Amino acid sequence: MNMRVRTTRLLGTAALAAGACVLLAGTAAAVPNPNGTKEVLTAAGSDTIFDVTGAIFTAANGNAGNTDPDNFVNVPPVLAAGGTFTVPGDAFAASVTYANPGNLPPNGSGAGKTALKTSADAGDGAIDIARSSSGRATSDPATFEFYGFAKDGVTWSASSTGAGAGRTLTLTQLRNIYNGTITNWSQVGGTNTPIKVYLPQANSGTLAFFTGTVLGFDPTTKPVTINRFQENEGNTIPAADQAAAIAPYSIAQWVAQGNNAVSDKRAGFFAGTLTGAGSNGAPVSGAAGSYAPAFTDGFLGARTVYHVLDTRSKSYGQALRGVGFDSTGQSPLCHGDLNATLKTFGFKPLAANSAGTTCVKS
Repeated sequence: MNMRVRTTRLLGTAALAAGACVLLAGTAAAVPNPNGTKEVLTAAGSDTIFDVTGAIFTAANGNAGNTDPDNFVNVPPVLAAGGTFTVPGDAFAASVTYANPGNLPPNGSGAGKTALKTSADAGDGAIDIARSSSGRATSDPATFEFYGFAKDGVTWSASSTGAGAGRTLTLTQLRNIYNGTITNWSQVGGTNTPIKVYLPQANSGTLAFFTGTVLGFDPTTKPVTINRFQENEGNTIPAADQAAAIAPYSIAQWVAQGNNAVSDKRAGFFAGTLTGAGSNGAPVSGAAGSYAPAFTDGFLGARTVYHVLDTRSKSYGQALRGVGFDSTGQSPLCHGDLNATLKTFGFKPLAANSAGTTCVKS
């Protein structure tokens, strides 16, 4: 039996309600027009935007303009042991079953982009959209198009009952923790406990953004022991380490988990305040159930999140209808019709330009 199992997050009540609401959103001029071929549009990659992409795809599949109808499929980045996830086949690609162990799905922005390029190179139509929480890299092919659709932030996190509880860090202190200069929570006002330094898995876009932009260096080149966890999941840090750990966390994911829009994987980790980085306020506001991102666009940890297309892909034009825009119009996502959904999942919608487009292309 096909077990579509996800160890990290399952949509909660609020998210399901949001998914129902987005189906009622107004329809913009979808681009391009339906082509009369029923196609499967498959997305893989980033963990950070997995959940919100699922809601966006629910809206795309149920949109009145989806008359073919095309089927947008969101591949989870992680499967539980023994779990499988099957992507249906279409005219361009045979069905694919991801499995753990065995054929693991792409886990992280880098892995998603690699899968998209590999598929476009082969012309097999297996992956049509890469989920990415980081922007274009120098190694990305010129045929990639990045459609930014929302703002997220990345901050540090620690256990609310652990050695760093209630602490506020300056940017210099955070960098000194990750370069090995500060090794004990007592050096930043916490208890006398050695700091356990954590980073996400190797292909994570959050990892690339946190190390490249927030820290400005690769901690693996410094005299500090780096431990790994599944991004945005405090409960994947071993229980024995949680009280002493520090780790980066997506603010959108922290908000969505705290509001029960997705399953809460924080394990008591709080979204830490970072000063001296363009924003001196707390990264979130509100209380459980009504959290909202509070960082400014000038915050060093602010970033745009993307759906990435490859112009060589078999279903490139139809992928645009779900997550992109062109000179003839916008997808509902890029027309602002799904802004309420983005907020439900903890993201800040982008402002519309003079054409009414709420996505940016790069």
